[in-house]
Amino acid sequence: MINNYGIYNNHELDNTLLILFSELKPTRSVELGEVDILYHEDERVGYKIKNFIKYAKIKYSGIIYLPANPLIDVINTVLERFDLEKLDYKHGSGYITKKCEDKMMVFCESGTFMRDYQISKGQYCSYYDLYIKDENDKRLFEIDENIKENMDFFLSEVK
Repeated sequence: MINNYGIYNNHELDNTLLILFSELKPTRSVELGEVDILYHEDERVGYKIKNFIKYAKIKYSGIIYLPANPLIDVINTVLERFDLEKLDYKHGSGYITKKCEDKMMVFCESGTFMRDYQISKGQYCSYYDLYIKDENDKRLFEIDENIKENMDFFLSEVK
């Protein structure tokens, strides 16, 4: 099972679901029907599932910070058809609430995939990083609400 990955959806252009395991840029791909295996030289760096709308409809384009388990199940069903290594469930997004100079902010933990296909080295997030407001806004995002420290910013309570 692959446990460190980022999922990016592009429903507006070509309904492609991109799953990355590395921030290395793919230099080649091997096509297996609807799935391409992406490589950087000889290192596997991800999968691309083409026309993903056949399997699930995602209305959102961009990084999926904390994919729901049913989405991972659908992805794994597709990967399994091609005998590819499946994804493990994510138990946290890697985006946590953290105090900085008495202000509550969102911190992207080291090793977490970010919206620009890069892996965080540990940093506070801007509006841009979180797709909040104007996506060109590079100001750090401050949380107005009374939220506890060290909470997952994208994790909602499951009932």
